[in-house]
Amino acid sequence: MKSAARMKSMVTVNRKRIFLCILLCLSLTYFFYVKSLICFPKVPTATPWGAPIVWEGAYDSEEENRLHQKQRTVVGLSVFAINQYLESYLADFLVSANIYFMPNLSCVFYILTDRPDDVPDIELRPGVSKVILQVPKRGRWQDISMLRMRDLLELVLPRAVEKVDYLFCMDVDQIFTSNYGPEALGELVAQLHSGYYLSNKEDFTYERDPRSAAYIPPGKGQFYYHAAVFGGTPSRLFNLTSSCLKGILRDKEHNIEAVWHDESHLNRYFALEKLPQKVLSPEYCWDNRLWLKFHKLVWAKKLYSKLRV
Repeated sequence: MKSAARMKSMVTVNRKRIFLCILLCLSLTYFFYVKSLICFPKVPTATPWGAPIVWEGAYDSEEENRLHQKQRTVVGLSVFAINQYLESYLADFLVSANIYFMPNLSCVFYILTDRPDDVPDIELRPGVSKVILQVPKRGRWQDISMLRMRDLLELVLPRAVEKVDYLFCMDVDQIFTSNYGPEALGELVAQLHSGYYLSNKEDFTYERDPRSAAYIPPGKGQFYYHAAVFGGTPSRLFNLTSSCLKGILRDKEHNIEAVWHDESHLNRYFALEKLPQKVLSPEYCWDNRLWLKFHKLVWAKKLYSKLRV
C-alpha cells in the first residue's frame, strides 16, 4: 500500500514538473515574441523608397474591405500543383483559401497542374470560381519551380487581365490560418522571407555568381523576399515574370542555375528596380518551425524527401 501511495505521489510530482516546464517554455516564448515586437529596429514599417510594410494592426480592415467592395475588386490566386504536390497539398490549400483568402471579395482561383483530372472538387463560397490550367510535365523540381514564370506569363496572365484587378501567385505547400485581406493588395507586392527578416544583409542568400542573370552585387538589396508569395496587377506581373523568365532562360543557355532558382531571379528584379510598391510582413507567410507568431498563412510540413526526387 505504501509503495502504491509513493508511486502515486511521484506521478503527481512529475505531472506538476512537466506542467511547470511547459508553462515556463510558453512564458519564455511569449516574452521573446513581445520583445521582438518592441525592439524591432531591423524591419521598419516602410521601405527606403516609401513602400509600406504591412503588419497586423497597422491598417483598418473594415475600411479596406469597404473600399474594395465599393470598387467591386476581383482578386486572382494562382497556385501550382505539379506531380505529387497535388495530392500532398492542394486540397488543404484550396479549403483554407476558400475560407480566409479575401473573404469579402470576389475571387478567381487559377490552378496549374499536369494532372487536371485529379484536382479535388472543393465546394467554393459564393463569388469564387476556379480555372484549371494544364501545364507540361517537367522532370526536375528545379525546372518546375523556375519555369512557372513561363506558365504565369503564357497561361495565367492572358486570362487574368480580363477577369481580375489583382493577382497573387503562391506555392501550394501552404495553409491559410486567418483572414488574408485586401490590405495586402497593391500594384506590385513582395513577401518578406520569415527566415531572413531579422538577418543582416550580408547573410541574405542572394545569387553572388556574376555569371548569373540573377546576380545581385554586394551592397545592393534591402530585403530578402520569398518566392512563395508575390502579387500585383496583371500588367505589373507581366513585367516581373517576363524579366525573371528572360534571366532564367539566359542562365540555362550558359548552363548556370541560380542558387535559389526563380526566387533568386525574383530578388534580383526587386532589388535592382527598387521595387515593390508594397511589402508583406512575415505574418503573411510564416515558417511554423520558428517561434510562436501570429500568422495569416503558414508553411505546410515540407516533404522534400518524397517530392523532390
